[in-house]
Amino acid sequence: MTERKRSAQQQVADEADRKAQNPNGARQTIADSQADPEFQENHKRLRAERLAREVEGKSGK
Repeated sequence: MTERKRSAQQQVADEADRKAQNPNGARQTIADSQADPEFQENHKRLRAERLAREVEGKSGK
């Protein structure tokens, strides 16, 4: 079964509708593999710090 291809105009209209319905979900994201090395290092550091705080908070209760 082959699907009928949509025109470029229809694709643009569909994308605009999708963004209008869910503006937060429509934001473009960058995959970790595409991010700058500085961003990756900072992201890993922040994640480790957050996990350490969570473990510390759970053990303190």
